[in-house]
Amino acid sequence: MPLAAATLQTHDYSFQVQVPQGVWRWTTRMDISGAAPSYLVMNVISPFGILRDTIPIPGDVITAMAESIVTLQTQFRPIILIGPPSSMTFDVDEGRGWSPQQDGLLTNSGTYGSLLDATLTPSTPYVRVSPTTLGSLGYQESGTFLVSVDSTTLVPGTYFAAILFQDDTATNSPQSMPITINVRPKATIDVTPLVLTFTVVKPLTGSFPVIPNQIFTITNTGPAGSILDFLIQRLSCFSENWLVAFTPTSGTLTSGQSQDITVQVAPVDSLQPGTYQETLRVSGYSNNGYVDVLVQLNIT
Repeated sequence: MPLAAATLQTHDYSFQVQVPQGVWRWTTRMDISGAAPSYLVMNVISPFGILRDTIPIPGDVITAMAESIVTLQTQFRPIILIGPPSSMTFDVDEGRGWSPQQDGLLTNSGTYGSLLDATLTPSTPYVRVSPTTLGSLGYQESGTFLVSVDSTTLVPGTYFAAILFQDDTATNSPQSMPITINVRPKATIDVTPLVLTFTVVKPLTGSFPVIPNQIFTITNTGPAGSILDFLIQRLSCFSENWLVAFTPTSGTLTSGQSQDITVQVAPVDSLQPGTYQETLRVSGYSNNGYVDVLVQLNIT
């Protein structure tokens, strides 16, 4: 089956068959420009010369022509190649829901002329893959898929799942991508103290004296393996003229780890005597959701 001619989208293959009348020769063209390979028998040469309408084609020759198409169909088969990555690991919190997606790559590493039409099936309902089909991947062509996991009903622990890749025409179907899911227990937010009180005397003239900073501490008191991603926000928008800063405003704490938060107060000169309050909310995915810290400024 020598190669007669080739383009980027077509390959021509020469065939012949011996019958009592002599040798019949023809070209079978494979075209992969469409969604599936197509085949065309052309350039037929009979023992009597170039085929004419008046020359009957023996049945054995017609059968051999059909078999030439089958030969090409069976010889040019796709191969499923997964990755990178060839596996995925998700670290998630119990009960949190769907995780951020991870990207995967599927490639047809078969021979020229093959087309890969794969179905992607997760092994468990708490793994989701999109799309569920990747089709018409030609030789060395790749397609991207996205995977996420749902921890809504999962308790802390390690889970193993897989995504199955199937194409009945592929030489190595099915193939599997392992999925490892590490489910962490929920964190717990602990804050101490819950109230910070600043006191200052308003001067008769000029600016307020410098007020020493104060600190409150955030601790993740959740079980081993838990992770707290915390965020601190003020609940009102009326403290900008005296509550200057609280830092850091976010962070990550493993189980038992703590973070000191520095609170800075510096009232503007025009602020009058009185009591001013702001609530700082420390939030994060956890058993208790959030803890509020009251910051109070007394001006006398």
